[in-house]
Amino acid sequence: MSPSLRLLLALVLVGPAAAQAPNPADPCTPGRAQAALRGLDVQAQLFNTGSLFFGGTTTNGDGYLVPLSGEDAGKSPLFVANLWVGGTVGGALRTAAARYTNFHYAPGQAGPDGTPPTPAECADADRIWVVSRYDVEQYLRTGVATADLADWPVALGAPVLDGDGVAGNYDLAAGDQPAIRGDVTAFWAMTDLAIERDPAFFPGAGPLGVDVTGEAFAFLTPQPTLAQTTVYRFTVTNRNAIPIDSLYVGLFMDPDLGNASDDFIGTDTTLAMVYVYNADNEDEGSVGYGIPPAFGAVFLETPARSDGQPLGLSRTSYFVSGASGGQAGDPSTPEQYYRYLRGRWGDGSVQRERSTGYQQPASASPSRYLFPGDPVAGQPWSEVNNGTAKPVNPTGDRREVGSTGPVRLAPGASVPLTFALVFGQGTDRFDSIRVLRARAGVLHALQAAGRLEAVAVTPPTRPPTPYGIARPSPNPFVGTTTIRLDGLAGVPVRVRVLDVLGREVLRLDVTPSRNEEPIRLGAGLAPGTYVVEVTGSAFVASLLMAKIR
Repeated sequence: MSPSLRLLLALVLVGPAAAQAPNPADPCTPGRAQAALRGLDVQAQLFNTGSLFFGGTTTNGDGYLVPLSGEDAGKSPLFVANLWVGGTVGGALRTAAARYTNFHYAPGQAGPDGTPPTPAECADADRIWVVSRYDVEQYLRTGVATADLADWPVALGAPVLDGDGVAGNYDLAAGDQPAIRGDVTAFWAMTDLAIERDPAFFPGAGPLGVDVTGEAFAFLTPQPTLAQTTVYRFTVTNRNAIPIDSLYVGLFMDPDLGNASDDFIGTDTTLAMVYVYNADNEDEGSVGYGIPPAFGAVFLETPARSDGQPLGLSRTSYFVSGASGGQAGDPSTPEQYYRYLRGRWGDGSVQRERSTGYQQPASASPSRYLFPGDPVAGQPWSEVNNGTAKPVNPTGDRREVGSTGPVRLAPGASVPLTFALVFGQGTDRFDSIRVLRARAGVLHALQAAGRLEAVAVTPPTRPPTPYGIARPSPNPFVGTTTIRLDGLAGVPVRVRVLDVLGREVLRLDVTPSRNEEPIRLGAGLAPGTYVVEVTGSAFVASLLMAKIR
């Protein structure tokens, strides 16, 4: 063999390995930042480790609270959640996934050249920025900015609404604004290239090689769906010199719906939602809810397939606390984390639509989704009708995983994952599922209409006054219904009515002449469910109305 041929062969053999992200030579420690995201009737503790609602001293089921008012104030449906990402790089499996410890993300970004941030750079980025529409309005009024508004980290990828015509910068005084989704938005940046893996948990496994930016937002509107909802948008970017193949991006949740010992779980494939509900109508114990609610993660924005259509919620899986690790229990290796992302059990076996879904006979149909049957209707395969002689499953402390994929992510390319955490409480456990589904439908309609995107805050022209937007009454209605705008006399307001697909079917531009202005809606509309969107200079409120025959 000639020397030149030998050299070429050597380059071919070592090329893929060299193109993978290596373990960091000077690793960072996981982030220590924490911030509270508060909506009108929900509060979430945020961290920059890949974990949500769990970290620091917030480890006792107090990281996600909903509602904040009423007899169930301060109770929690969710103990912890975590961003899971996994795929193959040059044929080697890599994951960035954890549950309660050994987190794989450090603050900061590697950037286009894939060079991990130094410990000093990680320390500088160890922060979660939180800004609100009120912060921007106050700045426009007074010229005084909060620290997070003044320091909005565009260099780390924080989104900006361009007001000065200069792309890529952030100049608040020249008209730039943070891209605030909802009424209050948090932002953080992290990378898995700067963390040293614990060999006891991930022997021989290097980083996946991704930068991730996180946004979380909440609403200060009295509309019940939004008042009790938070939304999260993660953007995952490949920093390897070669593609990541068979990439899945997912959400791990350990739901504790009040009392965790009596939970059931399910998947609503029509709403791209994985959810938890109570096994009976009594949520016992001091942490239990009065009326058992339902709680779910609704996938709103996902990567696209080769035909350009969104992948949606591709897989859901679950495991049980205390079960045999690596089989149907807690994952501990990259292979087990990745199997759950792919909708399989930890030992690689498929979910089957019978009983618990684990180790069921081949005659039972394989399922990409955990318990997709409707429990309200008693459908199989669900936890209340599992297709066996004992149709109701034993209750227990479940863990859930919802994911989207697979995709092939080219070097430098990014994929999004946006999901909403939605709460519903009705008259009993099954009615709570109905409320949850209705609210999930509203979120999908708002996403389709672009109403979850950022809207600039305009300079105020008058002092702020307390305002209210009354719910449609009657609702449901037959002919017409009425909303009332309180405290908005002389304020230009746009009222839009959207169908469930996000299409605008009515638009009104009004300036109320009095502080209790009635707006009549519904004439000429077909029977169905609609979103009423009311937009002012510094607020957007959404209401739900239903017309019946």
